[in-house]
Order: sequence, then C-alpha cells, then structure tokens
Amino acid sequence: MSRNVLAGMATALAIGGASPSGLMAQVPTAEALAASEEAQQHIAAAMALGGSDLIDEANAFCTPTGPRRDALVRRDAGLPPIEDHVVEPVRVFQNLYFIGFNDVGAWTIKTSEGLILMDTLNTPEEARDVLVPGLEKMGLDPAQIKYIVIGHGHNDHVGGASYLQETYGARILISAPDWDLALADERPRPTRDMVVTDGQKLTLGDTTVTLALTPGHTAGTLAMLIPVKHLGRTHTALILSGTGMPTQESLATFRHVFDNLARPLKAETAIGGHPGILMNTLELHEQLRQRYPDGPHPLLIGEEPFDRYMSIMLECASARLAAMEPGDS
Repeated sequence: MSRNVLAGMATALAIGGASPSGLMAQVPTAEALAASEEAQQHIAAAMALGGSDLIDEANAFCTPTGPRRDALVRRDAGLPPIEDHVVEPVRVFQNLYFIGFNDVGAWTIKTSEGLILMDTLNTPEEARDVLVPGLEKMGLDPAQIKYIVIGHGHNDHVGGASYLQETYGARILISAPDWDLALADERPRPTRDMVVTDGQKLTLGDTTVTLALTPGHTAGTLAMLIPVKHLGRTHTALILSGTGMPTQESLATFRHVFDNLARPLKAETAIGGHPGILMNTLELHEQLRQRYPDGPHPLLIGEEPFDRYMSIMLECASARLAAMEPGDS
C-alpha cells in the first residue's frame, strides 16, 4: 500500500476522531448543526470567545468536522492535490524542532541529557532517511534519542518507531489502548515498552513533560505539555495528537486536560503533528526558517487568549455533539 493511500486513511480518521472501537466517528451534517438550537447556543458562545483576535479559529472549529488538513480542504474545493513532500526541518522554539513532511511530522525536544521525540513518521525508511538526517541538519545527534512518545497508534505516527528503537535503543511510550492498536498492524512495529498513564511526568535532564490521555481520535490518543524556550524565557506549549471529541466522555477528558493541566501550567499555544490543524502552519514554519523572531513569538499568544482558545474548542465540540442524532454520540 502506498504512502499516499496510508496518509489518506489517517486523514479520513482525522475528520471526526475515532471511536473507542477504532472506527471513524460520525459527525453532524451542516443542516443538523444549523437546525439544533443547543448547537447554535454553543456556537454563539464560541464566537463571543473568539472576539476580534480568535474569530478565525472559532469559525474553523465550529464546523461539522472541525479544522481539517489542507488536503481535505483542497479536495472539497475542487482543487488539485498537493503531492506529499519532505520539508526543511525547522526550529520552532529554541528547544523544539519539527521534522518531516508537509502533511505530517515529528517533534523533537532538546534537553540537557538527550532528546525526546513525539512521533516517528510513516515507516522505518522514513525514520532513517528523513527524520535522522533532519536531526543531524539541526545539529542534533540521533544517538541521543532517549524517549519517543507516540501520540496515537496510527501508522503515520508510529511507523518509524521500530527503526529508532532498534538502532538507538530509544524507549517507546504509548498509551495502553494504542499499544494494542499499533501492534495490531502487520507492518514493522516497536517492541512493547512503556505505558503512558494520564498526568504522567517524563523527565530527561533539565526538562519535564506532562503526558495526558485525550481519547477521541483513538481510544488512547495523547497530549503533551512541554516547556518551550524563547529568548531565555520558558513557556508551556500543548501538543495535541488528535482534536476529535466525538463522545461526551472524550469531551469531558479534554475539559479535564485543559482545566487541570494546561491552565495550571499556563499554556500559551497548541500545536500538532499535522501542520495547519492547530496553530502551527507551514507558512509559519517558513517564517521561522527565514528568521527566528527576536521579539514576541507568533505561536505564544498569551495565557488569556489561549484560555479562550481552549474554551472555543470545547464549545464547538459541544455544538457538534448536540447536533448529532441520539445514539451517534
């Protein structure tokens, strides 16, 4: 099966998030969203939260599907697809790097005692031929990869993990449900290793990241709260491996992560492995490649705006759930 077909399958799952069974969850129609009085109340609340600075984000989240990859947007607009291609690695923060393709990538956190990765691209070959050279191009030693956190068990996130585990001895962390999901695939997979629990701390050298369960896209999708550095100051970034909240239970889980982890840690931005769904876009990556900011960082929107950003996500997810027929959620 080709890489583009596999990526397309993962894109399809990203539309509404996967149910705990691993099947794609249903989403409401535009007509159902418009007809539901409760849904419209949630949408109105999201638009009010958007104000003048986050109104585009509110409009993106409060759709039947929520924000989607550019590939799906182009398809629905009748535009020709853009071929998957490797992008130049980019230093997004002083200690955080994005390496991979235009549609999916891996995050690398530099610490005082080695590297922590989130995700590994699609295949062992991509880990070897794209991820490792990308690390080296950014002055990072792949032999210093100590931990790899897999955001969820789909192939475009776990596909290269076996190569990095076997070659460098990296420890692999996945949630319990997504270990089962990942290892059910017949393609190369890492040996079962560390199991992530909600709220778990992972420390390497001078850096501690917080891991959280955010089921919805898959039964064991993870989020990661990481300290990112900019101009000598430390801020908190939230990496979400999936934004789907297709059930009341998954909505409650996201609310828990936002209220009990992200807000206390004063998170200021949300980024993901698929550019364009959250705040990190390919256009922003290119700006950072050309000139890393010597002033305010474009991804650090501040605690109060980011508090509203998270509330917008919850209101829009609540709207989709309210618009679905009984039994769909």
